[in-house]
Amino acid sequence: MKRLSLRLQAAFDFVPQGSYFADIGADHAYLTLALLEKGKIEWAQAVENKTGPFIRMKTNVDASPYASHVLCTQADGLDQLSEDVDCIALCGMGGKLAADILERGKSKLERVSTLILDPHRDLSCVRKKAVELGYRVEDEKMVYEDKIYYSIILFRKGASEKPYTNLELALGPALLRKRDPVFLSFLADAQKKVGKILDKGLSETSRRKYLNLYRALKSIRGEGGSEERKSLT
Repeated sequence: MKRLSLRLQAAFDFVPQGSYFADIGADHAYLTLALLEKGKIEWAQAVENKTGPFIRMKTNVDASPYASHVLCTQADGLDQLSEDVDCIALCGMGGKLAADILERGKSKLERVSTLILDPHRDLSCVRKKAVELGYRVEDEKMVYEDKIYYSIILFRKGASEKPYTNLELALGPALLRKRDPVFLSFLADAQKKVGKILDKGLSETSRRKYLNLYRALKSIRGEGGSEERKSLT
């Protein structure tokens, strides 16, 4: 079995033992097949919406020992989601697309207790949409791979203890709480990028905006006061 990338391994780790798993936009079905191989799940649905990727995915599944345990489906988003599915992964796509798939397929989420999302941008959009649909952020892991930071988010059905702040929606409540080395490195890199923007000629309005962002990032990293953090809340 092909070794999973760091981000797919993070998604693998978030899948509950024994769940009926659906991978939406499954690509080569590497995640699905790894879960079956390790005995973490017994049944799965792998979904692709375009003919080429679907054939590639199904070819991989059919060549594995687990073909009889995977329902390969060519469909758009959650349109043909099995009623047995209780855990969904949406990996390797933009946040707005992932949020749109969830919104259009919200009628299919009644039995789905777990969402695992790996949005490559617009993360706050994904967090907001999942919360709007009745899920809370249970955990989140950030990995650095191929010179890119990826956030893999685990959502569970049910409301959070208190509403999320704008800062938590932007950066992730679990990441802010855990403050692991990869996340702190991400914040440091973001601060450097904003610092370079501040070195350019900016309008007064733009300069104030980026200066507030710079100070907020500095504060979150523990280098500034709590007042500076409020510019992201």
